[in-house]
Amino acid sequence: MPRNIIFFLSLLLVLSGCSSIGVGIAPPEEIKSPEMGMIFGNIQAPERVTEVTLREYGKIYIRPFNRPPRVLIYENGDFMAENLKPGKYIFSSMATLSKRYNLVQKKIDAYQRIVTVHPGELVYIGSFALFDLHPGDRHKEKFKILMMRKPDERTVIKKLYEKSVGTGWQDLFARRLMELR
Repeated sequence: MPRNIIFFLSLLLVLSGCSSIGVGIAPPEEIKSPEMGMIFGNIQAPERVTEVTLREYGKIYIRPFNRPPRVLIYENGDFMAENLKPGKYIFSSMATLSKRYNLVQKKIDAYQRIVTVHPGELVYIGSFALFDLHPGDRHKEKFKILMMRKPDERTVIKKLYEKSVGTGWQDLFARRLMELR
């Protein structure tokens, strides 16, 4: 009996180790309803961006009762938040391996970063580059975010199209690519 338990625990450890290999590179979930939309873009920073936070405008998030929308971010900086209800959203923060950057610190900042998602719409919010003005100091929040021309919407869509194989999002990306021609 103890051998079976040891074998089972060993197998469980091996399987759990294998399952963490793909962390952060998950495919998007299937479209939950035709009204759901998506926000996507690209962000570059001096080190790998590990988190992008979008929040529904005017909504307060208290874990574990509710959470901000899930945002998938890939190693190249592309990100997407799928299955968003129609409404207004704010690109509120991001994090790298060592630091969190709050993009909305005052109410006026929130007004300037509102993105509206209409039913069934893909919304490209742009490509951004973050410049940390105090890279060695974790406590100083001096940084700039600049809107960049590259990668452009078409380039980002092509990469996300590959990530969304087998989902309804892939069809929406293909349709958007045709519109951009």
